Amino acid sequence: MANVKLSTKAVGSIVKIKVNGAAKDFIIVHQGLPSSAYDASCNGVWVVMKDIYTTMKWDGSNNDYLNSDMTAYLNGTFISLIDADIRNAIKQVKIPYTNYSNNNVMSGSNGLSCKVFLLSGTEVGFSGVSYMNTEGAKLSYFDSASKRVAYNGSSAAGWWLRSPYTYYSGHVWSVKSDGSDDVWHCNGTYGVRPAFVLPSTLVVSDDGTVSTNTAPAINASSTNLGKQNAPFSFAYTVTDADGDTLTVTEKLDGKTTATRTGIASGTALTFGQGSTAENFQRILNGSHTIQITANDGKESTSLSATFTKSVTSATVTLTTPLAVDGDITVAVLQVTGSIPDDATFKVEVTNNANDPSPVWQDATVEVKKGVNIVFTNSEATNGAAFNFRVSVSRGASGTGGYIEAISGAFQ
Repeated sequence: MANVKLSTKAVGSIVKIKVNGAAKDFIIVHQGLPSSAYDASCNGVWVVMKDIYTTMKWDGSNNDYLNSDMTAYLNGTFISLIDADIRNAIKQVKIPYTNYSNNNVMSGSNGLSCKVFLLSGTEVGFSGVSYMNTEGAKLSYFDSASKRVAYNGSSAAGWWLRSPYTYYSGHVWSVKSDGSDDVWHCNGTYGVRPAFVLPSTLVVSDDGTVSTNTAPAINASSTNLGKQNAPFSFAYTVTDADGDTLTVTEKLDGKTTATRTGIASGTALTFGQGSTAENFQRILNGSHTIQITANDGKESTSLSATFTKSVTSATVTLTTPLAVDGDITVAVLQVTGSIPDDATFKVEVTNNANDPSPVWQDATVEVKKGVNIVFTNSEATNGAAFNFRVSVSRGASGTGGYIEAISGAFQ
């Protein structure tokens, strides 16, 4: 199942959050901070329940939103019904609201501190309405009356706003079933559509479910590995605070070199491409970048490290000598590749490679000339066995080279 950041979801998208054990649809109505009228705490993903959750009175006596029954319900009873992980992630915000004592709008850092709230008339797109204060700014989603229509069961129904009707202290603005504005007694019964602001870092699955997640972490003692002229161990550890198993991908210069699955949190690993002689030989001289990525199925974390391969000499030999019956008296050897004129180049051969102390014979001249090598040694305690040793190192010019192939025969 794919997961994306909540911040990438378009305004108008439906996401699912569990309330009282059941998944409820919420509409993303805004991304980010609606305007400068809002405190920075309001910067996030604004969601409102798609349909009416319950019906109740706004307050029993007046339209003081700060001290209303509605505010107490939303930040007491209702929020306790939200699935714990999401409940704990809901942002504590300061929203614009009307001060009951003087009908002035309190905004910015003076806004009402809460987690769950009703939307204001301004936020749902009403403007220029008599006795309705401008509380905040229009949220992106509400560009038409149809966007304000909500359902209670199968029927469109009215729902409360947090905006007081400033002409009478006992009345509150609401949205009618057709999406138009309406005024209602605060002690009347109307629909409730809870709203809140979520961190943009939450993740959303394919089915719209919102969940919390801690991204994996990758730790290494150093990411500047300097010059490397031999196989090296770049050790790192992957962890996941949620205990998720991880998929770890290793790349060298953007090309995947290894993928490890089912890695447990806390596992120590070593970058494979540089750790063995066989793999290290495949890396060209020069600057290189290692990238390690850990994915927990929801989010990925990457770590980069750099090194410079600087190999100026090499020795090539057979791991296992070639043993034969009888004697080995002559051989021919060819070394192909690109070896600069000023490089130090040496070829040695032996015909008793299995003896405790093989006799190595310098055959550099013969190899350069392409002529037969005649062995001077005739002793072979452990039987005749052929091996070669080709050594090359960079000269004063600094020009690099390579050995492409070594071929030959013996008898």
